[in-house]
Amino acid sequence: MTEQVSEFLESIEEKAEKGRLLYIGENVARVDSLEKVLGKPVYTADLVPRGTAYAKLFHSSIPHGVIRGMELAAAKAHPGVLGVLTWRDIPGVNESSCILPDRQLFAKSEVRSTGDIIGAVVAETWPAAADAAASIKVEYESLPAVFDPLEALKPDAIKLHPNGNVAKQMRIRKGDVEKGFSQSDLVLEKTYRTQFQDAAPLEPEMGMAIPSGDGGVTVIGSMQSPHHTQAAVAKVLNLPLGKVRVIQAVTGGAFGPKSDETPFDVCSTASLAAVKYGKPVFCSLDREDSMIMHTKRHPFIIRHKTGVTSDGLLLADEARLVSDTGAYASLGVLVIMRATFHCTGAYEVPSVKADSYLVYTDNTYAGSLRGFGGPQAIFAIESQIEELAHKLGIDPLEFRLKNMLVPGKRNATGALMDDSCGLPQCLEKVVASSNYWEKNSRYKAQTGTVRRGLGISLLMHGNSLGPEGNDYGAVHIEIEKDGTISFGTGLTEYGTGAVSGMMQVASSVLGVPLSRFKMERPDTSKHRESGPTVASRVVVIGGNAALLAAGKLRSRLDAVAAEMLKVSGASLAIVDGIAFDRRNPSTSVSWEALVAESYRRGIKMDEDGFYMAPPAPWDPETGQGTPYLQYTWGALVAEVEVDTETGWYRVLGVHTAYDVGRAVNPGGVLGQIYGGTVQGIGYATMEELVQKEGFVINPNLGDYYIPTSMDIPPEFKAYIVEVPGPLGPFGAKIIAEPPIVLPAPAIRNAVLNATGVSVDDLPVTSEKVLMGAKQKQTQPSL
Repeated sequence: MTEQVSEFLESIEEKAEKGRLLYIGENVARVDSLEKVLGKPVYTADLVPRGTAYAKLFHSSIPHGVIRGMELAAAKAHPGVLGVLTWRDIPGVNESSCILPDRQLFAKSEVRSTGDIIGAVVAETWPAAADAAASIKVEYESLPAVFDPLEALKPDAIKLHPNGNVAKQMRIRKGDVEKGFSQSDLVLEKTYRTQFQDAAPLEPEMGMAIPSGDGGVTVIGSMQSPHHTQAAVAKVLNLPLGKVRVIQAVTGGAFGPKSDETPFDVCSTASLAAVKYGKPVFCSLDREDSMIMHTKRHPFIIRHKTGVTSDGLLLADEARLVSDTGAYASLGVLVIMRATFHCTGAYEVPSVKADSYLVYTDNTYAGSLRGFGGPQAIFAIESQIEELAHKLGIDPLEFRLKNMLVPGKRNATGALMDDSCGLPQCLEKVVASSNYWEKNSRYKAQTGTVRRGLGISLLMHGNSLGPEGNDYGAVHIEIEKDGTISFGTGLTEYGTGAVSGMMQVASSVLGVPLSRFKMERPDTSKHRESGPTVASRVVVIGGNAALLAAGKLRSRLDAVAAEMLKVSGASLAIVDGIAFDRRNPSTSVSWEALVAESYRRGIKMDEDGFYMAPPAPWDPETGQGTPYLQYTWGALVAEVEVDTETGWYRVLGVHTAYDVGRAVNPGGVLGQIYGGTVQGIGYATMEELVQKEGFVINPNLGDYYIPTSMDIPPEFKAYIVEVPGPLGPFGAKIIAEPPIVLPAPAIRNAVLNATGVSVDDLPVTSEKVLMGAKQKQTQPSL
């Protein structure tokens, strides 16, 4: 045996000892990484063939009113125009909504926002469609409008929908808050506000439809949930599901809106036109229309009344959360649930009373966006915690250490925290990394106009859907004759690397490196419905399905390999695609030979995996129960430098840590933490989609600011903590959404600690800091 062969045998024996964790925890390259690096992905717009027609949507020019008439003649007469589609052209149900049936695809008589779609011009070229759409005149009768959710809640407010202006109401009742307040030495009541935030994915929403000979249609588009899009298109076209095939193209970013209703809009419109005119039709939103029409992060107004003892023990919290969902509910029905469940954050509060309201207004609608209610709820409670610490004269970190959730404590819904709570470890990491105690002590003594401050925030983020719906995933794995492993699922890849993580789970079970795998594009005609690709749940829920499917295949392959090697199952191992006898590693069978022999024997070489998460019971009357089966935990320390004379500030450092249970791919996990944190810094410091009287005034990337590389803090450290959870494969917890949550409250608190200025509404702009400083100077000292 040569030295080289000996080293090889030692290496596979070492890997075999890892058992089912063979490739878990390794920084393997994503299956689509080389394609991305080479610029080869084929997006929807790359697929448009010659002879395709183009559909241009046009929308309301007023926030609330009744449509009295439309002048379409000029548009129809425009050269190249095939026709104009309105609600009269819809053969099925005129609806484009996720949960509540409150939104029409094309407005029939009433418009409730400037994002309401009136119809679409279909033309031979995109310029012809756009020019013709601009010539359409719609006659409206304006109606009174309401743009403030607090105004919309008043009894005499105009009703935007038949059942009133509250789309969803939630509550939590735990303990006796009045008794808690009566026993408190300090009761603090404050209100916090958050803003509309746009997801701003690089690629806007688009879909291309191709009519089939049987009256059906095939749709290729940019989306997160193809099966939900299939159902939406079938409903509009009045077709059975079997006649609507939806394929997810490579998707250029999403962050939430592409799991919501605008993919329905573009795909339904393209399909409607394709069937009507008998040719492929491409429908896309341009940047401006995308930012007006698609969902944004809900603005929240959150009031906390909190009681605490003089030595810093939380006793009671009464919260009121009011969320502006704009003209339609979309997934806001679920966003308000998550925000309510997380309203007291990562702290144990013995008595909690929370009431929340999802409120209709005439703003363009809000819905799904990364974090899904978490950023708003955590900003408010972490700001309140900081204010309480200041009022009590207790260091904010000490106050948090006294009240934060640890194993054995209960959260707002009464759920008992088990040993999978890694919050203390996360906090320990960031405190040490930021040198918190030394810097905090030093900064308290600083003088001069330029000052520095540290701010902390803690995270509890419920994993997966929880009470938001049935939580399931399905995969199909097929080992092809040449040994390639095809991996298909209805869950989608849109930039996160999560599907690659599922495949890494399967590769570890099969004993075959990820480089052998091939990812199929999600296709409703081939892949089982797997629920929406949201809530960062792909690796946790879909990963369990992958584990099950791979496990079935592995059992069959083990039987064949054992016979080929004439060994018992106990001494058999498959590593890097090589089956060998542990007692005599030089006796081995290659992956190709094993697969060929399995095919020769007629072994079934494909398998389905389906996983349904256990129910997450809770009582809607009290909010008490276990709405989430496990939590991701996190902590962040931000450091800022503020010029107190001008209000200008910058983020100098971010130290952040997350308990992800088991990092399937640590490099991928860190990528999510870095990206989400930067998006969270944008939410904290600059991002705001401004609506005035129902009109979006900055629907472009020139006026809507997002962070660039120049806004990334010079010191940026991220840590992974691994405390396995009970739900995900190998103990994995979710990670994609949580990192956007913590920067806003930590930066806000850091500014407070540097200047004494409390900025209670996001984003924390320099102007607000300056105004706060001036106001503070004019207030009489007590």
